[in-house]
Amino acid sequence: MWDTALAAWRSSRLFSVILLALAVILGAFYRFHRVDRWDMNGDEGVAWAVAIKPTLHQVVATFWRSENGGKLPVFDLVLHEWVRIFGDSLFAMRAMSAALGTIAIVLVFVAVREIGSLGGEAAVEAGEVGGAFAALLYALNLTMVASDRTAREFPLLTVAELAQIIFFVRAQRRAAWADYFGIAIFTALMIPINYTASFLLAAEALWLGVLLLARRAGSARAAEVAIFRPGFAVMAGIALLAPLLPGVFISSRAAVRQSAISWIQLQPAAWPLTVLRDVSDTPALFHILLALMVFAVWWQWRAGRLAWGFLAAWMLGPLLAVYLVSYLIVPMEFPRYVLIAFIGMFAFAGFGAGCVRSIAVRIVIAVLIVHFSARLIHNWFKVLREGAWREATAVADRSAAGGQIAVSSSMNLDVVRFYLPPERRRDAVLMGSQCGPAPVVILSGRGIVPDAEIAAAEACYPRVLARLQLVEVRAR
Repeated sequence: MWDTALAAWRSSRLFSVILLALAVILGAFYRFHRVDRWDMNGDEGVAWAVAIKPTLHQVVATFWRSENGGKLPVFDLVLHEWVRIFGDSLFAMRAMSAALGTIAIVLVFVAVREIGSLGGEAAVEAGEVGGAFAALLYALNLTMVASDRTAREFPLLTVAELAQIIFFVRAQRRAAWADYFGIAIFTALMIPINYTASFLLAAEALWLGVLLLARRAGSARAAEVAIFRPGFAVMAGIALLAPLLPGVFISSRAAVRQSAISWIQLQPAAWPLTVLRDVSDTPALFHILLALMVFAVWWQWRAGRLAWGFLAAWMLGPLLAVYLVSYLIVPMEFPRYVLIAFIGMFAFAGFGAGCVRSIAVRIVIAVLIVHFSARLIHNWFKVLREGAWREATAVADRSAAGGQIAVSSSMNLDVVRFYLPPERRRDAVLMGSQCGPAPVVILSGRGIVPDAEIAAAEACYPRVLARLQLVEVRAR
């Protein structure tokens, strides 16, 4: 019995299974727990307004009128079908994102385990244990939890990107048509979900370029993995989208001309480093992750070079791509656009934790991750994050006495319609530049929308009926 217990204690497989189970349980809890606690935000309102259309044709038509561009209505079609089954309550819509985020926890584990196999036998065990650590980091990271609790396309995008990475790495190790097919399908799927998926392709292009240079320099390890066939599979996935890409590019250019992303400012030159530090939740946890990444490079310097090399490209490639786009074309240095790079950092640090041989030290690392991350999530739950739209809409509806309800600014029109009874939704209208017939206005956006727009609403509706969280209800 003692020998059995000792073998179980030393079993890396058992440790990784227990740690992965812990990551899934905690991650699912934080993603589903009171997921409708905060009111809907403006971006979710747009997604809801598109998804509730009765037919797929109307979903697509409404999508092109309401979205800024740079994507296709993949998420909206998926949400439309979800709403048909589970309804359009805020809990139901956000539950889809929470479920996708929980699936992503497992996919992170699989991805890092597959990447570990690139380094040969020396990195296989580190990849399996490291995958469990990476899954725990992803499950408890506040940025990822917040994203996975929001009815937007990013959880779906994350799942598609992780699946593409898994097939990409598998295709580098073995010549299987199923893996090439998986690369092409998930490449063709992830790009239409959101144009930021192209930053992952930049990371993979960087990785393939480094491998090609290493092979020409005579590296025996670089010669063991496929380079061209996975690359051709990615291009095949892009080719599947060829008929649709011109429309996406046109809409993207129109969005830039209409200042849809003008609020993003050019960041200092150190932005790639600072954004990784900030997303780590606490400085102490960032230093732990940094130490684990350095340890992974040192411990696997020769045997597992391909494994940590891919992880480094995964982490840095999207950041460098955004950096170049920001300085050469238009500023895009916004954390939400490089979520996949953050997951790459978790994967890299998790791989470093997997390289630690001592079970006791592994347990200490896991405890520290839970300690620093869970405490921050608990504090985050205590603070209201969105405007009090439900209460504001109720106040405005009573005060309007059946009349119209003006909304300023336009980004929250669909949120007000969501909280109105179905028969009253058409009575919510944009305020516009002139004072309209609506007896009340729901005003928001101070500090975000132009001051002139706020002043115009205050002039038309000087009487304050209610001041709520980030929202005001005003009357004539």
